[in-house]
Parts: sequence; structure tokens; C-alpha cells
Amino acid sequence: MKRIFSVLLLQCSLVFIAYAQNDPIDQGMVQIYGNEEGAAWLNGDEPWQTITKGNYMAIEHLFGGQLKTGYVRQYYILIRRADNMTCGDIQFRFWFSWANKPGHEFQVSKWWGQLWEGGYTLVQIPPTMAQAIKAGLNPGNPSDWFWRIDGRIIGCGSNKSASAKISAMYLRAIDYYQGNTVDVKLNEDGNVTMATRYVLGGGYGDIAVKNGNVGIGSFDPQAKLAVNGTILAKRVKVSQDAADWPDFVFHPDYALPSLDSTAAFVAQNRHLPGIPSAQQIAQNGLDLGEMNKLLLQKVEELTLHLIQQKGENEALKARVEQLEQAQASPRKKKKTKR
Repeated sequence: MKRIFSVLLLQCSLVFIAYAQNDPIDQGMVQIYGNEEGAAWLNGDEPWQTITKGNYMAIEHLFGGQLKTGYVRQYYILIRRADNMTCGDIQFRFWFSWANKPGHEFQVSKWWGQLWEGGYTLVQIPPTMAQAIKAGLNPGNPSDWFWRIDGRIIGCGSNKSASAKISAMYLRAIDYYQGNTVDVKLNEDGNVTMATRYVLGGGYGDIAVKNGNVGIGSFDPQAKLAVNGTILAKRVKVSQDAADWPDFVFHPDYALPSLDSTAAFVAQNRHLPGIPSAQQIAQNGLDLGEMNKLLLQKVEELTLHLIQQKGENEALKARVEQLEQAQASPRKKKKTKR
């Protein structure tokens, strides 16, 4: 009985040692995109957007550690995103920027998890060298191995309300005993990308950055700074070119518009000449620098008109005084004769 028990114990020990020797070996994670950069925002009606802000070396070179005999190193990409998608899935691709070649394409389906800041989606991906060879790159040229990650929403048609916020991305390597690798599926859409929109805070982002434009309360800024709200400041300076400043109104050669022509223009157009109409302001907004320049020009023109009128008034006053003196002189002569 003791002998049987010893044999069973030895067998269990051998099995335990075998399992321990064949346990997965985690090589760790590398962050390729993170919250400190702002979250990349994808819209359903937009093409590919570049998510990562730089190009990365071959995945194989990002992880150290010797590969043990019988083990296969498996690579994973972990995508943290907000779970606010109303339709479709998120499609990602590797892109070898320096060689302008497609890499592996993979997809992340939507799920219904924690609102806004969802959990991590883990997807197994092939190593970069396998992608490069499949894409026809030169395995001996390390510069061809540098890659970026692009993303887009698919399955929503032209639905502009479909959106997804990518808040973090990681790469992970795990060595599995007799593990498997993933077949490379190259993207066939070509190099069609647009600038990434990054957002900070809020559901749609209190601050958005796109094409070098910053929006505060504006999700799609069309200017270097777009603010959807009130701006509070102690001082605002607007730079102007000296040649455009309306000092030219006081030049002797300046053609001062007559009051009659101004009156005719106002009667027909209901606004001053050279000043935007209400409709133009509603369509294009108000340029503070330009409007201040135009208003100053009108003030200077009015000043010239006032100066002219002052001269005319003084001439009329002198003429009236002359006439009054001329009328008074005959009366004095008549009184003298008496």
C-alpha cells in the first residue's frame, strides 16, 4: 500500500512539475497610446484616422527575454475605449508609414459594458516581421518595420452620430508552450487617412484637438481656437498690419465718400458702405480686428466731414456777420444826416 501511494505521489509530482514548466510566461506590456495624450475620437462618417502619435519599431524588438524551447510568443493588443457606440464596430490596421504599405487588419466589436470608460479589449495580433514579409517589405531593412495604428468605425454607413473614444492602447507579449500564431490579414483600403481628433473630458470632449485646431466646447474646431461660449479676459490684443490701418484716410489723396453717396447707399442697402451686413455677420461671424479697423475708418471719415463742415460753418458765420454789418451801416448813415 505504501509503495502504491509513493508511486501515485511521484506521478502527481511529475505532472505538477511538467505543468509548472509549461506555464505561460508573461513578457509584460508596452503602452503605445495613453490618456495623457488625450483620447482619439472616431466618427462613423469619417475615413481612417491615425491613432498613435508616432511610429514604433518592430513588436519583436519591444519585448526582451529568451524564448524557451517548445514555446511560441503570442502578441496581443489591448484597446481601452469608451463603450458609447450606437452601431457598428471599430476596425484597426497596422500601417508601415515609411514604406507606405498595409499591415495586419483586425476588428473590435462593440459590447455593452461600463458606460463611457469601458474595459480593455484584448486581440491577438501577428508579429511585425510576419506582417512586413506579407506586405512585401524587405526583411533586411529595419526602417521598413516601423508602424503606426489607424482606426475607423465600420457598419454605420454615413451615420454621423456613431462615435467611439479610444483612450488607451497597449501591446502585450505572452509565451505559451506550443502556442499558436495569428495569420496576417492585410488591409486592402489603401493609405487613406485623416488627422486624428483628440478629446479631453466629457462625453464628446470638453476640449477637442484636430488638424492643429483646438476647440473648447466645440467638437469639430474650424479655426486655431474655437470656443463655444463666453471668453473672459482682462486684455485682448489683436495684431494688425500697419499698412492696413486706416491712417490712409487722412492722406491728401484719399477719396472721401460724400455724404450724399453714403445716404444713397444706406437707403438702398440698410448698412454703411464697407461694413458687413447682418446676414454676412450671421454667416461668417464677427472679425474683431477687421471690424475695429472698419469702424475706425468710418470714425475718421466722419471726423473729416466734421472738419469740412466746421470750415463751411465758419465761412457761413463770417458771411452772415458781413451781411449784418452791411445792413447796419446804412442805418447809421441816416441817423448821422438828421
